[in-house]
Amino acid sequence: MKPDLGAFPFRDRRYHFSGVGGSGMTPLAILAVSLGAEVTGSDRNFDRGLPLPSFAALRDGGVRLVPQDGSAVTPDLTAFVYSTAVESCNPDFQRATELGVERIRRGSFLAGIAGARRAIAIAGTSGKSTVTAMTAHLLLEAGLDPTFLGGGAAVRLKGAVPPGSLRLGESEWFVVETDESDGSVAEFAPAIAVLTNLSRDHKEIDETARAFESLLEKTRERAVIHCGDPILGRVRCPNSLSRLYVSVEGASTWTEPDLVARSVRLSPSSVRFEVDGTKVSVPFPGALTVENALLAIAAAVAAGVPLERAGAAMATFGGVRRRLESVGAVKGIDVFDDFGHNPVKIGAALEALRPKGSLWVYYQPHGYAPTRFFRDELIEMLRAVMRPKDHLLLAPIYDAGGTTDRSIRSEEIVEALRKVQVDATLAPTREGAAREIAERARPGDRAVVMGARDDTLPAFAREILAALEEHAGSRTPAPITRPAR
Repeated sequence: MKPDLGAFPFRDRRYHFSGVGGSGMTPLAILAVSLGAEVTGSDRNFDRGLPLPSFAALRDGGVRLVPQDGSAVTPDLTAFVYSTAVESCNPDFQRATELGVERIRRGSFLAGIAGARRAIAIAGTSGKSTVTAMTAHLLLEAGLDPTFLGGGAAVRLKGAVPPGSLRLGESEWFVVETDESDGSVAEFAPAIAVLTNLSRDHKEIDETARAFESLLEKTRERAVIHCGDPILGRVRCPNSLSRLYVSVEGASTWTEPDLVARSVRLSPSSVRFEVDGTKVSVPFPGALTVENALLAIAAAVAAGVPLERAGAAMATFGGVRRRLESVGAVKGIDVFDDFGHNPVKIGAALEALRPKGSLWVYYQPHGYAPTRFFRDELIEMLRAVMRPKDHLLLAPIYDAGGTTDRSIRSEEIVEALRKVQVDATLAPTREGAAREIAERARPGDRAVVMGARDDTLPAFAREILAALEEHAGSRTPAPITRPAR
């Protein structure tokens, strides 16, 4: 018997989800159906005829897909749920406004569901999808049977439904990823809050810090905070709230940590460390993997899981799709697919990927406003991280439609990068980019596709693999594990 959802009853309720194909909207719509609601969904990519995996998952989950023309928004709807990609000029949004149908943002809708459970809310500007999936895995391995809803598809999470970002559990525990980009993180009232880090991302740092403070003010039991992140020290925590501080040995901290990752050992395919004498092994590379795993272990400990049990369970974590996901390898050339889209995430991913040979980075900026917001930081990060033998293929900026200012172009980013000696080239077509990588990459090199929002990027990573296979004439099997950030 699932717990009562209180303010969010679903039986005999009708919801329309606009922008339903998004990574956060798809599992939420399926969750609403599983709780007894009737759900319709629309998406501009569905109207374009794109055969995205999310649409098949939605149909299988009981969501009826309809055109995004306002026709599904009717007076008898309980509410209209929309993603941040849906603007006020969207036909669905306009129709809901005309009819006076209640409009609820995706994050607010999710916060309402989470408030009726014993939620563990994961917040931060990097790594939170991985920490959310890790925490769900640890609770599941400890027998706590949580519900899970993340921003990325968890690989091999027992009981997860396609596309992998949702698991329906029978207990009161709900492990959920929050969203600072729309401010809805401030609306969650969880049992346990986890703060992974804080950087300039969708918003300026001070604005995001205030949203994190609102989350902590509403947290009922305990907060897990990464005190090795210098900027999180700005976030004020209520004195009455119990806190569990974590950090990696050697990091500069602003308070005494309760759990420390010591004896850290990094390898090309895994990380190892110790926490209070408990040995931890995670089958994915990168220094950020250590931080993410430590935060997930601390979240599980805060939920009552013994440290030794949580640490041991990390060895069987399966990763998250598009978080340095290994697509395959051809003649010693590895291909990866990654969600990295801001300077911090891109930089961490490239450092984790560092090959003996060259890096071939195909990056598609995920929107005009974010590219303008991050322009200078992106250039500086790439100048610092890219080596002379690495290559950046910069795609045109992803255009999600709407009324945004389109005055910035990838060409000006390429020009600025060349001035600081980064080997950057404009990649006007994917076919040309795949061909260049296939013809020029050598054994020991690694290629990675990076970017957010565009659901066709994973398919392009596999097109690069196919181009390499065609050029080489044979294929080396992909490794079983998939690196995660």
